[in-house]
Amino acid sequence: MSSEQTDSLAAFFDDASSGRGDDGSGSGRPPRRRRRPLLKSARFWVPVSVLLVLIVAGVAGGVAAKKLYDQAMSAKSDLEQAIPLVGQVQQSMLAGDTAKAKTTIAQITALTAEAKKKTSTDLWRGSEWVPVAGPNLTAVRVAADSADALVRDAVSPLTAIDLQALMPKDGAFDVKHLTALAGDVTRADETVKRIQHDLAGLDRSALIPPVASGITKLDDELAKVGPVLTPAHNALTILSKALGSDAPQHYLLIFQNNAESRGTGGNPAAVAMLTAENGRITLTQQAGSGDFHNARDTPIIPLDPQLEALYGTKIGRWIQDSTLSPDFTDTAAIVRAYWAESFGTPVDAVASFDPVALSYLLRAIGPVTLPTGDVLTADNAVPLLLNEVYARYPEGAEQDAFFAATAKAVFDGLLSSHPDPKTLLDALSKAANEGRLMYAPGVKEQAALLAGTPVGGTMPTDNATSTDLGVYLDDITEGKLDYYMRMSIAAKSTQCQADASPTFTSTVTLKNTLDPGAVAGLPVYIAPGRFFAKGDVSTDMYLYGPVGSTLTGVTVNGQPYASAGMPHLGRTAVKVNVLTHPGEAVTIEATFTAPAGSFGPLEVRHTPMVAETPVTIDAPGCAAKK
Repeated sequence: MSSEQTDSLAAFFDDASSGRGDDGSGSGRPPRRRRRPLLKSARFWVPVSVLLVLIVAGVAGGVAAKKLYDQAMSAKSDLEQAIPLVGQVQQSMLAGDTAKAKTTIAQITALTAEAKKKTSTDLWRGSEWVPVAGPNLTAVRVAADSADALVRDAVSPLTAIDLQALMPKDGAFDVKHLTALAGDVTRADETVKRIQHDLAGLDRSALIPPVASGITKLDDELAKVGPVLTPAHNALTILSKALGSDAPQHYLLIFQNNAESRGTGGNPAAVAMLTAENGRITLTQQAGSGDFHNARDTPIIPLDPQLEALYGTKIGRWIQDSTLSPDFTDTAAIVRAYWAESFGTPVDAVASFDPVALSYLLRAIGPVTLPTGDVLTADNAVPLLLNEVYARYPEGAEQDAFFAATAKAVFDGLLSSHPDPKTLLDALSKAANEGRLMYAPGVKEQAALLAGTPVGGTMPTDNATSTDLGVYLDDITEGKLDYYMRMSIAAKSTQCQADASPTFTSTVTLKNTLDPGAVAGLPVYIAPGRFFAKGDVSTDMYLYGPVGSTLTGVTVNGQPYASAGMPHLGRTAVKVNVLTHPGEAVTIEATFTAPAGSFGPLEVRHTPMVAETPVTIDAPGCAAKK
């Protein structure tokens, strides 16, 4: 090897690992650690140089070492050229410029393919048997193969997605296009899983630190891709058939009124039947809570004993209470039974939406004019539908008519408008993540794809992927005073500190923000004052611990609260009743313990309120263990 080559290699290795700052100042300070997206960090390819030093020193020698050096440096150059182009693809896709994205991805594909070629030569592979250096060479080759496969088989196909083609045209969705798109996303999802499997097969114990660090970074980036692709795969797998590609589909859509809280949102006083056939959706029937047989002596369907023990039989005796359970599949079964009893038409799935989610939707589709002459916007939808309507229409029948007309106008607006696809998808994603958009299909295979997800409306059945605490509300005041209620939640755990019996704590602050001076002027439908003083809000709060947990204790405003944990959904739950006067806040704290085990990141699921619910997470030690 020439002295110039040796000097070049030494300089490259020194820059990569000497500890100089990113600015090359030589200060000795370690560079700042920054999380970077896949393929954006040139440091991932530093192991190529480190391995080359080992090979030059004692493996290949002479001509072979020079050739391997040239291959490594050339592959490094290819990958460094590809790095900045990835950001350009992302920007082009976000801007809707798919043509430019395709051109750029073609450049990236060529570069990563070359890098793969240069790390897959006979010389490279032939050196993989050498002790110490060999496993590291293998790891770098697998990483190069993985990067190439990721770009070629996952990123590249997704640049073909035309978001505008996902939107309805002439009142219908193109189900053939959706089916083809589902195939592309499925293949991308399978590619990511295959790459993760290949990386998992590497002997990490044999890797030198720079190589191990590079592989770990690739692991981390793939871990980010999976949570994006898998839900997209699941949604698209369902969507085409859900839109009636094979046969007409019938959906019950319930509108949850957050001004009267229930477990997954609120009182489901309005229900609509939607029919989908070959991509065309029509609103075929609407009903209100008064159209069903309520106040019945026994539940409309047999209830799970644990569900009934915790929530009582009212969940099955009043359709207004059918949304009490945090498991939306319970709601779907009960609402299906009510609909069958009253109307008898088939139901293939049950979906849920609320006025806050509607405000997100309006931000995408624009204002909608109602038959009353009102113009419904993203800014006025929540106050109009959850508060002002009760002053304008004091009778329940009038309110139901207004809600029905609003639902139809918004539905027609969605199908006839031409919203920006990204804005619309962002709105629906936000609604789903907040538990404001849920879907319970009648087909078991589809339900399995949604299990444990917010859009499926079910809590995880174990603590593997996430460790979930639950906070769910039931307003028993009789009225619509939850428009004024605000909730905040602080979750804390010792899951990354305690080897045995870690603790999990939910601290919930519930505040009645109603101005005491405004109480007397409230419409009767908002605050009847029959069972509680006008303006007071009585809330049954249900707090859930992680799967397998037991209740340790409950306090209200720092004072012990007599309570008993009850089993539900594989967890322990506790019911706490609190009364809040106008302007008053109450703090409830519940602590649970769980047996030693593996716990995913701490998360909180809760009733979606009228206003956003701030959630803070405190799990000391977890970040260090990640």
